[in-house]
Amino acid sequence: MTRIFPLYIPIPELPNLNSQKYIERYGNQLRQSIADSQRELLQYFLSLGNTNGLTLSLRYFYDPNNSKDERLKIYLIFNYLHNDYRELNLIKEEIISFIQISNLSVFYNFELSPGLNQCQDLGWVNHMGEALKPESFHSQDYYVPDFFEANKNNNMLNVCDILNRLNEKFLLEITLQVCQKSEDRSELAKALSQMIPQLQQVTSHRRDIFFERALSIYQHYQTTYLHSNLFKYSIKALAQTRSNIRPVLMELVRSATSVQTHGEQDHIEIVSRDVDTQKFLKSLKATENVEICTAVERKGWLGDFQDKSIRQYVKPKSNNNELGDGSTDVYLKPFTSYIADLNNAALPPSSRGEIVRSSHSAITQSFSSSGKSPLAQIKDLKPLHRYATLEEISGFFRIAIPGKTPVPGIPQEQPPVFKPTAEDIFRKYSHTIKGDKYIVGLADDGSVVYSDWSSIAHRLVAGVNGSGKTIFLFWVVFQFLYAEPQRQVYVLDPKKQFLLLKKAGVNIHVETQPDNYPDFLKEIYENEFERRKTVIYEVAGVDDIKELRELGYEEHRILVIVDEAARIENMDSDLRKDTERYLQEYATQGRSLGIHLIYCTQRPINLIDPQVIEQLDERVIFRVSEGTSEHLLGNFMAARIPSGNRGQGRAVIQNENGVNFVNTPEIKRPKPNLPVSDTLWGRLTNKR
Repeated sequence: MTRIFPLYIPIPELPNLNSQKYIERYGNQLRQSIADSQRELLQYFLSLGNTNGLTLSLRYFYDPNNSKDERLKIYLIFNYLHNDYRELNLIKEEIISFIQISNLSVFYNFELSPGLNQCQDLGWVNHMGEALKPESFHSQDYYVPDFFEANKNNNMLNVCDILNRLNEKFLLEITLQVCQKSEDRSELAKALSQMIPQLQQVTSHRRDIFFERALSIYQHYQTTYLHSNLFKYSIKALAQTRSNIRPVLMELVRSATSVQTHGEQDHIEIVSRDVDTQKFLKSLKATENVEICTAVERKGWLGDFQDKSIRQYVKPKSNNNELGDGSTDVYLKPFTSYIADLNNAALPPSSRGEIVRSSHSAITQSFSSSGKSPLAQIKDLKPLHRYATLEEISGFFRIAIPGKTPVPGIPQEQPPVFKPTAEDIFRKYSHTIKGDKYIVGLADDGSVVYSDWSSIAHRLVAGVNGSGKTIFLFWVVFQFLYAEPQRQVYVLDPKKQFLLLKKAGVNIHVETQPDNYPDFLKEIYENEFERRKTVIYEVAGVDDIKELRELGYEEHRILVIVDEAARIENMDSDLRKDTERYLQEYATQGRSLGIHLIYCTQRPINLIDPQVIEQLDERVIFRVSEGTSEHLLGNFMAARIPSGNRGQGRAVIQNENGVNFVNTPEIKRPKPNLPVSDTLWGRLTNKR
């Protein structure tokens, strides 16, 4: 018979939230809608009928040995133990149906997998850590388990960033097991019914901050935990090296919870293969079998603490600042007296709801039918630290929600092919191309991506051969001259691609021979660079070309394009030094003079002078290798651009506005069979 569970569902990629299909439908509520869809998964999980023991595990598995865009894998795993094959198959079909048609499927693609060796083969694990609810253990034998207060805006990005900085395997596991309200919680109910009136009598005599908070917490548990479906949770980190566990789990706690909680703020308990072998192996086996294991617990449970009865007397020590002001010294009548009075009086009311009259409650019935001592023990409260409501756990159980940039280590959904043409953009937005403002291209949501010569002086354009970088340069040159036809453009063009524009009458200067680069750049230096310095600083006494123009001077910006910058590296030593010297001058001083540089190359690493590259404040990076993308952008976004025609013209722009994808347009060039008048370039010749 085919095994039905565990049911493995990998998430192969994350959604691209810059996509127009999401923005048009959800607008500003996009990320909240994704979080809501994940909450719906938990709600559905709780609603699956009488399914005690149904387990759901969300796992982040990081392996630095994989390629950079596949180092982080995310899985959903369902497990259900039942003797009836028909019941197992029914639950499986319901789960698959929900995954395929729920709102969650709008954002995430799910793949059913027959097995998951990466999450089952855990021989590499040496240490495990668990994040637990904050718990307070006090010398007066009082125990208070706090509850999680979820951060509904957790996107898991900080956690993913930390995982991607590790240099060894790591597994982060958030596992939940359904605990139906029909299960027997009579021992817990009895313990709460005894703890609450004791705390109420303490707080009625004198204010004590600790006891007031403890009372509030236990009242909350009595109101919400006794008659609701709950989750039993395990938040676990599995690592090769112990020191990697705490940073990941603490970041998860910070991201998943909204406020600072009380109790032990550390949250983390760690066991190791060679130290706590028995607990370690039990917990490891639970992970392999997609089960919950509670072997790992806080040191406060050691010894006979849990076997003590809930105290009949409360006498905090006067020097114990941990328990309020230390002034509480109250005698409480024994719980047997409370039990005797239950048939005649209601328990005192709680701040979060009335404590039900015990003569009619399941609590009283459990006392009379169980045959056990009416005095509850501390261990009867112990389940509270492993239970959680949907609200509490929702901050932890979160599939990564991307920001504007992709999550490192995991592929991102590729948008549909989006290839704007220069003619279409010009027809719609030509009125915005004026002064120093120009259009880079269109974002994935269809909005216009602008840049500005006055705010960003110099640029780097990079990309492999055929990625669209030279066509992008044509588009920039067209707009540069369209805004002010009197401007001048100088191009170092070893591939001779700009000659067609020059022959068509476009006002550009082109040099195709690298040996002539020094003289070509020297002409700019003598005719424009030095002259402008004199006019701006000495004659007009202003700071830059913008202020000069405000005084009425007719000075126009100059654009110097270095196409295939790698060719400079192959020049004769003296010629190369002269070429680089002029380019350094323009890069370091050209901003105020209105002289702008664009460096264009396939491989910019170690080929552009450091003094120059520091001045290239805007980067438009077409498809490049992973190493080049990481070097230029600090991420792999440009390496994820599709190859071939599908990715041509698509780039990543990085500037003062951040890092985003941009789709640059294709602009037609005049050719022998395409007159300049039939292209946008004809508008330049008409304006002159």
